[in-house]
Amino acid sequence: MSSALEAPVGQRELSIDILYTGGTFGMVDHGDGLHPRKGIGEEIATVVREFAAGSGIPVGLRYTELDEVIDSANADHDTARRIAARVRSRLTDHCDGVIVIHGTDTMAYVGARMAFELHDIPVPVMLTGAQIPLGQRGSDARDNLWMALDSIANQPGPGTFIAFGAAVHPAVRASKRSADGYDAFVTLRKYTPPATRALPAAWPGETTSPVGLFTAFPGMDPDLLDVALRIYHGGVVLECYGAGTMPMHGSATVEAVRRAADRGTPVVVITHCDSGSVDLALYRPGRALLDAGALPGGDMTREAALAKLSYLAALNLPSTELRRMLTTNLLGELTDHPHIDEN
Repeated sequence: MSSALEAPVGQRELSIDILYTGGTFGMVDHGDGLHPRKGIGEEIATVVREFAAGSGIPVGLRYTELDEVIDSANADHDTARRIAARVRSRLTDHCDGVIVIHGTDTMAYVGARMAFELHDIPVPVMLTGAQIPLGQRGSDARDNLWMALDSIANQPGPGTFIAFGAAVHPAVRASKRSADGYDAFVTLRKYTPPATRALPAAWPGETTSPVGLFTAFPGMDPDLLDVALRIYHGGVVLECYGAGTMPMHGSATVEAVRRAADRGTPVVVITHCDSGSVDLALYRPGRALLDAGALPGGDMTREAALAKLSYLAALNLPSTELRRMLTTNLLGELTDHPHIDEN
């Protein structure tokens, strides 16, 4: 669907692509719980028309939906890549920005991966959604879509962001922190994009080596970690306590990491804290993980670390280059630059 939405004559038209993927934004409840529905293009066009009239910014809208819209809880390892490919395939020379309407539960994960997939496109990409469906009492869908539109109209440059509640968050620093609040997302840690972005293009294959996330907890069985490292042989983000410690169980945890490293499975250690950074040289458990081949993930969020690892794992990079890129700030996902001894 493509349309030009009215606004004052003489002002440059804002050209927007909107991709609806599902999520609470367009959900309905027929008595068995909320679930996504298709065919909401006219409702979205009405909201965009209201924005154009209220802001005085004429909008040229191109709208599309995924063939199968989903509850974002059902996002899989390839969802973000498929959405990013759809966004890229529809880009035109006249497009000013893209809005992706997505469910909130996995928006930060999908948004972070899309940031890597779309790092080289010249326009901003805004992910948005809602805590309450469009048309229901108290819905935030209209306000969030307005914010995404306004952000593109005033966005100084390219990048992937989450426009939600009262703020716009860099996707590589965003995390969902409320299950039902209107301001569901926060920006964790400082966002410092590098002066230049020099990422290689994504591998064009349809499947990649699986990557996973494992969180340390008191009483964890080291066999669980060992199994996770075997299943997710593309790599594992290891979310540890504080500066990068976890239960050692003698040497069992360390040996699981060492075996993974010997197999070529990268293990990236991050902190489960909302601020601060891992320092694997600070405490004995962290030093043991480092000596076993684990990589310090600095201050990356879990969403960004998983996205970065999955993106890089798909490139089939040499081990040294993979390690270097994992510990280098590529898009603003990392402010620390942990030293890696390759010897």
